[in-house]
Amino acid sequence: MRMLVTLAVLALVAYGGWRAFDYAEETYPQHLPWTPLSLDDPIGHATSLKVAALSGDKPACLALFETSDLAVTPFEDRMETEQCGYVDAVTLDRMTAGYSPSTVRLSCPLAAALGIWEQDVVQPAARRVLGSEVASIRQLGTYSCRRLYGRESGNWSQHATAQAIDIAGFTLADGRSISLAGDWGADSDAGAFLLEIRNRGCGVFGTMLGPEYNAAHRDHFHLQANGYGTCR
Repeated sequence: MRMLVTLAVLALVAYGGWRAFDYAEETYPQHLPWTPLSLDDPIGHATSLKVAALSGDKPACLALFETSDLAVTPFEDRMETEQCGYVDAVTLDRMTAGYSPSTVRLSCPLAAALGIWEQDVVQPAARRVLGSEVASIRQLGTYSCRRLYGRESGNWSQHATAQAIDIAGFTLADGRSISLAGDWGADSDAGAFLLEIRNRGCGVFGTMLGPEYNAAHRDHFHLQANGYGTCR
């Protein structure tokens, strides 16, 4: 009899654990690294890991956009040298805001990270803090065949494979302009907006560097889908 009771209790515990596991997958998929990534999920503890895991799997990355309001166009991967070229390449087609310059070619995982950041961080913060949505994002470029900081030796930049983008500022729907160079650190709504999108962006990008990192980033955010959680 005691054995039957023990087995019954273990069965109930196992069932309860399975139900809790199932509930977590259905309710909080953004926090679980084994659940599929969706561009429409809120940002969670596992978001940046899931984005980084898209590297090298262009079909899986492109599939994310097929079920989203965002859109990219596949761009032919090509290596210009052993270290430089486009990897998992796409062109941004439809995001929550336009980009200036308008042609943006970059890796698909980075495009996915940008889409999540725009939807869940940038636009909500702009509406709440600034009272207007972001209409256009000013970018300084993605692909550049160079080593870090343009040095003649050393590690190659993530820009060398279009896996990084530099963001310099934002133009709002009401015409206002916000820049990292002019508004970072300011005691203003614009300064608060920039700080918030940097802090919350760290849950999306594997690497997010800005003016607090070093002088080379004083006027822009450097964003990568890959990296080791560096956020400064």
